[in-house]
Amino acid sequence: MTQHFKHEPVLLVCLFDGRSWIRTTIGILILASLSFFSHCGRKAAKLPKEEILTRVGDRVITVNEFIRRAEYTIRPPYCGQDNYIHRKIILNSLIAEKLIALEAEGKAVTLTQNEEFQAYIKGRQEQAMRQYFYYDRAYRWVKPDTTKIKRLYSLAGRTYKVNFVRLPNANSAATFLQIHREKGVPFDDLARDVVGDDKIPEHQVNFNDDMSREFFNLFYAKPLQQGEILGPVRLDDGTFMIMQVKGWTTQMAISDNQMRQRWDNVRERVTEMAAEDIYAREVGRLMRGKRLEFDKNTFYQIVEILAPLYLKNQKEKQDLFNQRYWGKAVEFGLDTSATQKLATLRARPFFQVDNQTWTVGDFERAVMSHPLVFRKNQFSRREFPEQFKYAVVDLVRDTYINRAAYRAGYDKLPVVKNYTAMWHDNLVAIYWRNEYLKRASYNGNFGKEYMSVIRNYLNPYIDSLQKKYSDIIEINTDAFEKIKLTNIDMFVMQKGVAYPIVSPAFPILTTDNKLDYGRKMQAR
Repeated sequence: MTQHFKHEPVLLVCLFDGRSWIRTTIGILILASLSFFSHCGRKAAKLPKEEILTRVGDRVITVNEFIRRAEYTIRPPYCGQDNYIHRKIILNSLIAEKLIALEAEGKAVTLTQNEEFQAYIKGRQEQAMRQYFYYDRAYRWVKPDTTKIKRLYSLAGRTYKVNFVRLPNANSAATFLQIHREKGVPFDDLARDVVGDDKIPEHQVNFNDDMSREFFNLFYAKPLQQGEILGPVRLDDGTFMIMQVKGWTTQMAISDNQMRQRWDNVRERVTEMAAEDIYAREVGRLMRGKRLEFDKNTFYQIVEILAPLYLKNQKEKQDLFNQRYWGKAVEFGLDTSATQKLATLRARPFFQVDNQTWTVGDFERAVMSHPLVFRKNQFSRREFPEQFKYAVVDLVRDTYINRAAYRAGYDKLPVVKNYTAMWHDNLVAIYWRNEYLKRASYNGNFGKEYMSVIRNYLNPYIDSLQKKYSDIIEINTDAFEKIKLTNIDMFVMQKGVAYPIVSPAFPILTTDNKLDYGRKMQAR
């Protein structure tokens, strides 16, 4: 699929350059100064078995959902450990969320009938469908190459230490290498001149790091030698990196468990890389022959409206809808100031693709359920039109993947339905919890007073719901007894997707640690 401006010389930009569009990685969000070593490439693509832990009427909580909700968010101190009492509080909190959502059915219409809420839930569902599309069309077909696994296994224990410099363009990178190779000027001397300091930037690269295919192949395709020069590598911001290997350490896998774990890690990496290649071909076939043609005037009018909003510091971005309904911001789409400015353009044609015209209004509605994803994390005002163009192109590509996923019936899969219900019930429960507290005449600061609010308001409320719905609650106690959790606080994000937050916030609803309601789940 290509794109260009209407009535202008055709500007062809491949939608699938490299693998910049493969963006379903799950990784812990780490704000690091050396973030250019990270990439969107690695995926958590294995399809987990969905063992049901709890049923609340027609709603379910799976074992995997329990673990994600407990480990991928920050738990409050009253259930932050991995002991039996805290695990019971976690389970009661997740069940309480389902109970409040059940209680709110037919009552929380202000929220559930809101167009933005519906678009958000639809977007969450479609993102899950796209990820299943990747699994079903690519990942599950991979048969890892044992020879490649053995070769990588021999290098997987290495952690390289490198010094590096960043050059502003390809010419300066080529000049750097020419002076080093032809005139024999040491890398360190040249690097100090570039950096303007005696201290040359350094970094460590580990086999399990989240890095692009290009970086991975540089470090692990073959054994490296001390002093070896790597690069230049073009980075997202247009600069070029050149590295020198200063040395490495090797972590030996000695025990059977260590060797098995390393083998599994290498096998997973090989599988992912092979799956990316299959997926690239699959999506390439889906998009073959499609061209995206922008209306130039409309495009630049939208750019003028959106550029100041997207270039703002992330801390300044506020989603007023989310604040209004559940008290905190989640993913950012188009804020109200943008939609007001775009109102006069809504009937205008924005672009054509596959003989279909998208108006500005069509684009707005699409962004409501698929916030724009920019391929670069940081860019200047001058770069915004180009980056915005790519973001629109990726949005359109995902629209076609959505259509293929609907045709395949992925929206009806239990794993997709359960994921969608998790987000729906979480947001409805937060909304209805706040409504309940208002009706109970509580008007304090919940964030600061949550323990007293739970004790005085929410624990009694949740107890009443446990009794009211006890007959339709089933708990798989056998599965529950086997669950183990980490004590490490984590906030997990997906990079390069429309909805980066992996798990809803932990439900602050109850400190109850007794399972004195419902019944034991029977095998079905």
